Amino acid sequence: MRKIISALLCAAMMVSAAACSSGTADTVGSSGQGSEDPSGASPTKITFWYAWTDKIQENNVNLAKQFNETVGKEKGIEVDAQYQGSYDDVHQKLQAAYVSGSTPAVSVMEISSIKRFAQNGVIEPLSPYIQQDGVDMNDFYQGLLQNCKVGDAWYGLPYLRSTPILYMNTTLLEKAGLDPSGPKTWEELADYCKTIKEKTGAYGLSMYSYIWTLEAFFLENGTSVLNKDESATNLNTDQGKYVLKYFRDLIDKGDVRCVAGADSSKVDADYMNQKCAMWFASTANLSKALSVAKQNHFEVNTCYIPKNVQYGVPTGGCNLVMTTKISEKEKKAAWEFIKWMTDTEQSAYASKYTGYVTSRKSATKTSTIQDLYKTTPQFKVALDQLNDCSVGRPMNPGYTEASKELVNVMDAVWVNGADIDSTVAKEETKINQCLK
Repeated sequence: MRKIISALLCAAMMVSAAACSSGTADTVGSSGQGSEDPSGASPTKITFWYAWTDKIQENNVNLAKQFNETVGKEKGIEVDAQYQGSYDDVHQKLQAAYVSGSTPAVSVMEISSIKRFAQNGVIEPLSPYIQQDGVDMNDFYQGLLQNCKVGDAWYGLPYLRSTPILYMNTTLLEKAGLDPSGPKTWEELADYCKTIKEKTGAYGLSMYSYIWTLEAFFLENGTSVLNKDESATNLNTDQGKYVLKYFRDLIDKGDVRCVAGADSSKVDADYMNQKCAMWFASTANLSKALSVAKQNHFEVNTCYIPKNVQYGVPTGGCNLVMTTKISEKEKKAAWEFIKWMTDTEQSAYASKYTGYVTSRKSATKTSTIQDLYKTTPQFKVALDQLNDCSVGRPMNPGYTEASKELVNVMDAVWVNGADIDSTVAKEETKINQCLK
């Protein structure tokens, strides 16, 4: 705990200026005129921090505006939505704001960080509000709830959530004489990659060192990156080393390309320029991929990430959380906003607008989503995979640092050709130290 508190203080010193001068951040979503409380009193004004730009930013802005014009107007609440950067940026600023006492009322939070912020008292338990209003937690997909609870309490509600899926340039697949529905197993994936390289000259698969991908590979091989109680990594096990060796062999043959995590844009360039036939990406990338494909005259399909022992993927994205250092009046307003943002219609709207999966089962039954699946069936693959084989991400407070070491292993073995056994032996100690 001392290590975590020290991290909070360190983060505060590094980014307190950015966090405490939130007026300089991109501020959007407020009506600009205030919401009128029916009683004539001034509205309760709260701030909502979010991550990412483009379609995700537009979605957050649009929903905040819709809230202000409907529920906010009715109940005297005004939400000011503020862009803060990446998830890491949001987390750092939130830590600093907590120390200085200037937190937003509501924030997005990357799902694996929920436990760390809950244990440090930064975010409020939502269980009393959920029970008070009778929110049906069974309407949320089970795979999305695993990163919302700490102990017996709910600390977040699923918001913009995703899983990784396999994207395929079916134009290249058909040119190579392959089934455009895609590979189902690692063995088929290897065959696809070999055939594509031989018949088209493109890489079968282009990927980069990314912790989410490694988590998926371990799950598909019947294990996970951490042991059951998240006290140690499974990297230095037969199952763990098999993952590293299997994809290392495909890379060494030249059928698969892997670049460092810092060079992830090269994967985008590969698929945009049709230099690879397959790539892994979030469900949230689908709208962009379809647009790129249309501009460059090729077709895109999606499928589950191929299995070895079993199918399995981690979930990802963010939950909505409420902070602790705000007034009771602000907490009530924050809950109204969180409850509305994660309800059926808003879940459907956000899914269609961004490409993230619907967080609620009831949202899938709306005409918004049913029509989307009819016109663009690629979107449904992510939901089916979510239902069939999704697993929450590790929540050990030290996993953020441990995941960086795991990515270092991917870089060393898959990008730089380092020896697997010696690399794993060296990194195992570092990873386990992070988890203590």
